Amino acid sequence: MTFTVRAAIWQQDKVLLRAVRTAVFVEEQQVPIELEWDEHDEQALHWLALNEQNEAIGTCRMLADGHIGRMATLKPYRGQGVGRALLEQAIASARSDQLFEAYLYAQTHAIAFYQQAGFIAVGEEFMDANMPHKTMRLALAEQRLVGIHGGNFVIDNFKQAALDISRQAQKQCRILSYDLDARTFDNNEFRQIFSDLARKSRYTEIRILVVDTAPMVRLSHRLLTLQRRLSSNILIRKTTASPHDIKHNLIITDQCAMICQSMKDPDKIWGNYHNHPVVQSYIEQYDDLWERAKEDKDLRQLEI
Repeated sequence: MTFTVRAAIWQQDKVLLRAVRTAVFVEEQQVPIELEWDEHDEQALHWLALNEQNEAIGTCRMLADGHIGRMATLKPYRGQGVGRALLEQAIASARSDQLFEAYLYAQTHAIAFYQQAGFIAVGEEFMDANMPHKTMRLALAEQRLVGIHGGNFVIDNFKQAALDISRQAQKQCRILSYDLDARTFDNNEFRQIFSDLARKSRYTEIRILVVDTAPMVRLSHRLLTLQRRLSSNILIRKTTASPHDIKHNLIITDQCAMICQSMKDPDKIWGNYHNHPVVQSYIEQYDDLWERAKEDKDLRQLEI
């Protein structure tokens, strides 16, 4: 069979894109229609596979952070290389954009397909749209993966490591920061990562513990704005501990990975992505601070 793959633009090609995704996800797999269509389609990169009659037979999209999704091929055209061609286009685009990784949430029956393209399954199986999935990642540059690379290691770039570890979170993310430094956290990348995690399940949770909340309020910090919208899954508290007792910025994801930055010497950064006992000791210290922390009335949105 002969087919072609081309880039698609949502505003121009949404009829074709919708037709394939409706047939595969909504009708065949019974995905609720309200879950299939989201706010990301207008900004995402899209690709279409077309047969010799120029009819749409497959789709794929990728978000700005390398999240590949909505991989769909019409049933009569499966097993003929359509999905692989679409995936290769997305990976090539991620490399061109110099992303550190591409990642996706694979239905478990498709894990072998993505492994053939170099993706690695990480984390626990989870349910999405009533179907079992696993997170899969493809490193496009040298990168450490949660649950795979172990031992303490030195980190050169705290912001990039923070994005990396947060993006790999499956259920929970804990953050301890003096003021949720805008240079690291106040950006659209973090906002999207935490928005996706918070919306993933009613059981996912993001805890943010800060010493000084004033800069967040003054700057209308993106994560504060997001927390006000998703307050059931994103929680922010102000620590009651003395600022002198808070010696590190800390990010912990799930139960096995963390990065730590000295507040006294910000260039001193280290991480551990696969040592449960070490990470658990930090979780216990964090949770003790969290239980003694308080909600800050200044973080509440003013009613006008």
